[in-house]
Amino acid sequence: MRYCGNCGKKIPEKSKFCVHCGTRREDLDGSVNEQNQVPQPEAPEVIRRFGGDQVTDAVFKLMDPGDVFCGYTIVRMLNKDPEGIKYIADKEGKRYVLKLFFKYKYSDLESIMDLQQRLKRMGKLSSAQTARVAEINQTHDPIFMATEFVSGDSLARIKAYNKERLSENFVREVAKQLVQTAIAVRKQGLSLHELTPSGIMVPEDSNTITVLSSGIKYEEVDERDEVFNLGVIIAQLLSGNVLYKASYSSENLKLHKFSHIPGVTVSMNKILSDCLHRNILHRNTSLEALLRGLNNLPPVEEDEVFAPKGASQSLAKLQDQPLPLPKRHLEWNFWLIIGLIVAGLALFFIFGLPAIQESGGLVGDIRNIITGTPDTLETNTPDLPQPRQPKNTTSDQQNQGTVREDPRKMNLPGEQTYQTPGTKPARTAPPPDASKFVRVPGGIFGFGRLKDNPNSNTSQDGFWIGKYEVTQSEWEEFMSTPYLYGTRAGNLPVENVSWIDIIRYCNARSEREGLQLAYSITGGAASVTCNFAANGYRLPTEAEWEMAAKAGTLLDYSGSDDANDVAWHYDNSKLRYRVGGGKKANSYGIYDMSGNVAEWCWDWYDAKYPSKLLEFNNPRGPSSGSQKVIRGGSVKNGIGTNLGILYRDKGNPNKGLPYVGFRLVRSR
Repeated sequence: MRYCGNCGKKIPEKSKFCVHCGTRREDLDGSVNEQNQVPQPEAPEVIRRFGGDQVTDAVFKLMDPGDVFCGYTIVRMLNKDPEGIKYIADKEGKRYVLKLFFKYKYSDLESIMDLQQRLKRMGKLSSAQTARVAEINQTHDPIFMATEFVSGDSLARIKAYNKERLSENFVREVAKQLVQTAIAVRKQGLSLHELTPSGIMVPEDSNTITVLSSGIKYEEVDERDEVFNLGVIIAQLLSGNVLYKASYSSENLKLHKFSHIPGVTVSMNKILSDCLHRNILHRNTSLEALLRGLNNLPPVEEDEVFAPKGASQSLAKLQDQPLPLPKRHLEWNFWLIIGLIVAGLALFFIFGLPAIQESGGLVGDIRNIITGTPDTLETNTPDLPQPRQPKNTTSDQQNQGTVREDPRKMNLPGEQTYQTPGTKPARTAPPPDASKFVRVPGGIFGFGRLKDNPNSNTSQDGFWIGKYEVTQSEWEEFMSTPYLYGTRAGNLPVENVSWIDIIRYCNARSEREGLQLAYSITGGAASVTCNFAANGYRLPTEAEWEMAAKAGTLLDYSGSDDANDVAWHYDNSKLRYRVGGGKKANSYGIYDMSGNVAEWCWDWYDAKYPSKLLEFNNPRGPSSGSQKVIRGGSVKNGIGTNLGILYRDKGNPNKGLPYVGFRLVRSR
């Protein structure tokens, strides 16, 4: 059995390329087998494949018991996860879990930095409830890590085969240790937000838990999300329902209200309801608060056990209850309802029916609709004096033939435009050129959410957005200084221009085209304010950018689940960005929102945004910050999270960044 060294997926034994990511297999000497070349036999020694100074094959071949890897003798394969392959191994009389990381985990500089930071911080963990890291080798290819082997059963296995052990007293002790571990892990900049019961080990004769390294992630996460995940684990351990994995899954609990667990104390259910609230703003605010709540719980024996109101009773109890007497007459409230209905009908025939039938009433409107008689705002008032006409007959002649806008006309739902209080409405202007801009309809969508949580959480007004990224020639047309950065070609996207210079460009272009300026600039980036009611050019907010990129879908990239269809990226561009429109557009007709050059947005950057979103109608990001949001990825990013539609980056607004450009937006 073989696994791709880049993406970690299973591949055929004799394949020359990975069928999933396209990575080419290389022989141990670094040369590629040509089509007609006789393949060389593979080296039987695992040491040659995985250790020493030999060139590493692009394929991971599973090691057998007795094989040696960098001093570790393989006992057996443990399992495979998205990061790598794990083995149980012996070294100097001790047993370890040896983990070999797949190549994609360190295929670019950003991935290398993330992995190095995670391994460095894990090496500093001193919690009694985490597996001790014995060795980390970041210079070896593949990178590997060894942690002490923890004996016992995982909580997932105990739940499946020994659930009698999961009493509430036992689960309470486990919960306290989990929270203490999460606090210690968080101090090192790590997180347990993806921990599952499979990653928690418990010895047979003890209640002390050990969190395995696979459950510890290097990712900045809102502390309330960690509280939520620990609540999910505790609820699944306590639930006696055979469908506990579905009933108390994170996906279900983010959609539906938490249901108290029968047979569990009321106090424990109260703590779980505070952890598992659908609205993140209503959850426990910190792990310390959760730990205090667990420590202050009354003993199980002294607490009330929760039982649903509709719980079934025994046959004996039902037989002891007297049967209710049959009703002999209708209740007085029934006759009251009948009287009100009769009175309403009488009033309708006396007052309502004549009003409907008279001229201009509902019957007349229905008749006009059926016969096609045009509607009009004119009324026949022959007895009233006519208003005096102005003497300027020239203006009257000029006004002949003009059509007044019907004052009853209303905007379509979702197409209303937001106007900042105290701002004047924008001057009337023609819509943008349809060959260069598309209209994104207003509506609701899941900001910062994808297939794992597709529910809408944001309302956004409609807007116009550029089909293509702004080009170098468009930049030079409205800026006083020529564009002198990167590859020079007028039809290529502009890049390496600062956020504050883009703000000046938007105002210059708006002024040239007679539009109301969107931005007011009194100093640096922190002084810029935006009038979103203006019809001038501006940068998209992060919510507008994501809504346009998704185009009403839940795809991994803007327009497709296959990045090669819609994006120029690291694996297909040779680090050269291209003319806009070379790949497929998304369903709105917008090009290159994934890949090519990344794109500046209006919002200040906050790593916890939008998970701590506070405004749900036309969100405009945090009120302050030091860096601005960049979205979309570029030719520097490979297939994976750094190119995905939800990936967020940041940059100094006063400096230009290579491979970072922008596209324009107009509110109307």
